[in-house]
Amino acid sequence: MNSVIIDLDAATYAWPGQPPLLDIKHLQLLAGERVFLKGPSGSGKTTLLGLLGGVYLPDQGQITLLGKNMASMSAAERDRFRADHTGYIFQMFNLLPYLSVVENVTLPCHFSRVRRERALKRHDGLASAALHLLHSLGLSDNALLDRSVNELSIGQQQRVAAARALIGSPELVIADEPTSALDADSREAFLRLLFAECSAAGSSLLFVSHDASLEPLFDRALSLRDINLAAQPQEVC
Repeated sequence: MNSVIIDLDAATYAWPGQPPLLDIKHLQLLAGERVFLKGPSGSGKTTLLGLLGGVYLPDQGQITLLGKNMASMSAAERDRFRADHTGYIFQMFNLLPYLSVVENVTLPCHFSRVRRERALKRHDGLASAALHLLHSLGLSDNALLDRSVNELSIGQQQRVAAARALIGSPELVIADEPTSALDADSREAFLRLLFAECSAAGSSLLFVSHDASLEPLFDRALSLRDINLAAQPQEVC
């Protein structure tokens, strides 16, 4: 039986002075699972990701990552735990323009000893680990790798962001609308590569998008409007 990576139990969250944004009775993600989470803009998807990563704490209920209750840790401990065990692919990628492609990919290993050691077990250096991931994700033109990420296309930047999330084999990869700027063929091709690398790393994938056409590619699909009891009427129509 697969172990539980994320376990959310009766969790609620509201911004100060606002009505509840999230009220979710139960949500689990299992080891090795690829889960698609959909919801319209403004429905709380990004806030939910913040809760799952320990950036925010629930007002009520409990969220555990790898069996660790997020509320039992200090903010600094949550930051360190997140860096060790979670890789993120952001919608706008959040790459650093003053770093090269390879330097962007290896960045998590400078904040996490756990991920650095994992990467070095499989490769003879962090740059080698980065190159392996970049090539596996379809960015095989070595002439690009020392350039600023600002010189890359959207699709190339996306692959750099995915390699950064995957380096050091984190148990969980969270992707927040990373394919929104791509056409349909490019989206599916990227997902196939991402799935292959998550499998190779042993990482679970939580992929958040409003594009329901991607659902069939995943092991399981969830609708935030169905699991969020605080959903507004306009979100459930």
